Amino acid sequence: MRKTLRFLWYVGPVIAWMAVIFAMSTELGSAAYTAGLLYKLLQRLLPDWLAQATPEELFALHYWVRKGAHFTEYFILTLLAYRAFRYGEAWRHWRALGFSGSFSILYAFTDEFHQVFVASRGPSLRDVGIDALGAMTGFVLLAVLYAWQSVREAMHTGSARAVTRATD
Repeated sequence: MRKTLRFLWYVGPVIAWMAVIFAMSTELGSAAYTAGLLYKLLQRLLPDWLAQATPEELFALHYWVRKGAHFTEYFILTLLAYRAFRYGEAWRHWRALGFSGSFSILYAFTDEFHQVFVASRGPSLRDVGIDALGAMTGFVLLAVLYAWQSVREAMHTGSARAVTRATD
């Protein structure tokens, strides 16, 4: 029972987030649907701006919100996957980091392939690139945080061993 709970604690968020990404690759994430959501949000939050916005400005805003969502989805997936690989299986930092980045990018490719079968969606290598950029940003953030933590630990303990930990 304890092992199952531990598994769910670390892997559950990854699976849940993958389900969110999958759902957003259906009609829910289509440009027509998200444009309507964005319009309603702007009506509530920025009605004065919306009243004077040009169609080109609305199109550009919608485009950047959608691309930002791609980036953010895979940034978060990398962080969650790292957490699962690192602690769920007690892998060393760099191995878990490499697997989490690779896992996220592989999922980006499968997600775009899934969109081949959705009428209002289509695959895009540009989107895979944005997804990969989000995943790699998560990768770099985790690497920097780990190195910073190792140096900080060495400074507090006076141990050179903690500094070499960054190469584990």
